[in-house]
Amino acid sequence: MTFEAPIPPYLDRVSSEWVNHNGHMSEAYYVLVFGLASDAFYDEIGLDAITRERSRSSVFTLEAHICYLNEVGEGVPLEVATRVLDFDAKRAHVFHAMRHGEEGTLLATEELMLLHVDMTSRGAAPFPPEVQELLRGLQEIQANLPRPEQAGRVIGITR
Repeated sequence: MTFEAPIPPYLDRVSSEWVNHNGHMSEAYYVLVFGLASDAFYDEIGLDAITRERSRSSVFTLEAHICYLNEVGEGVPLEVATRVLDFDAKRAHVFHAMRHGEEGTLLATEELMLLHVDMTSRGAAPFPPEVQELLRGLQEIQANLPRPEQAGRVIGITR
C-alpha cells in the first residue's frame, strides 16, 4: 500500500460518465472518488454508517485541497491510500493519494481537515475513545514516512 497503512486502499475505475470534453476525468469526479475514499476510511476507523446513526454523530469536512497531478482517462483503475497526518480530540488532518491502480503513478492528492460532529447539537464533539486510539495507531505507524510533498500547500501566484 502507498502509505504502508494497515487499512486497505479504496479501489475504483474511471467511468465513461466521469470523462469531460478534454478527454480526462472531470474535477467533480476527483471529489467523488476522494469522498468515497473518505467514507471507506471512516468505516475502517469505526465510524461506519451504523455507528454514526446509533451515536448520532458524523464527520464533516472543514477544508479540502486537491492537487491534480496527472491526467486520468476512461477506464483507468484507481487506488486511493489514506494517511493520518495529525489529529486531536475532535479533528483529523488526513491525506489521500490517488494512484494509477496498475502503474502506481501518482495522479492526484487531497488534503482534508475533518471534524467529528454531534448531529443532535450540530456542534463539534470528541471522537469516541476507540476511534482516537485507532487514529493514534495509524499516525504512529505512518510517523516515520516522509511528509507528502503536496501537504500544507497554499494557492497563490508566485511572483
